[in-house]
Amino acid sequence: MKDLSSKRKVNLMSGGISIDGYWSVDILPSSDVVIDLEKELLPFSDNSMEIVVCISAINYFTRLRAEEIIKDVHRILVSGGIARFGTQDMRIIAKYYLGNDRNFFFQKLENGKERFHGKTMCDKINSWFYGYETYGGKSGKYMYDFETLKDIFKTAGFKIIEERKFSDSRIKEINEIDNRPEQMFFLEAIK
Repeated sequence: MKDLSSKRKVNLMSGGISIDGYWSVDILPSSDVVIDLEKELLPFSDNSMEIVVCISAINYFTRLRAEEIIKDVHRILVSGGIARFGTQDMRIIAKYYLGNDRNFFFQKLENGKERFHGKTMCDKINSWFYGYETYGGKSGKYMYDFETLKDIFKTAGFKIIEERKFSDSRIKEINEIDNRPEQMFFLEAIK
């Protein structure tokens, strides 16, 4: 069993990405802490972590489960601790769709595959809700805008909740954490 008090920062649903000084928490076997957050909550002690980050992952849970996870993040953070969540922004994606932005929806990855699943733009926008299967068979279940995610954080007990820009943070290593500003918003909350 790992000493879960040896680090004071958590990269929640990290995708196996390792950041110096952070616990990587994910379903992936390569993670420091392997856990399926659909079935369990965080194994850290109350008031034990200074920072919890979660980028492009809370949308893989139902809203109800996201509420439980965020409440648990509040539990493990010390007073004054920082939670930073980034997730695909419903408003941004809707603007791309309503603007008929084929360049966005039909992007290709470096390997030549399409970035977003589906034949049509309608198929592709629906993939944000029901597709994008990841490791372990997880797929998108809920899409947020800032106000909706802010409400969940407020209900969980966070004192200060702010929308922040890409790479604008109280967290010094933020450049190793944030990604995809063209489709996401970033929420930073203080316990």
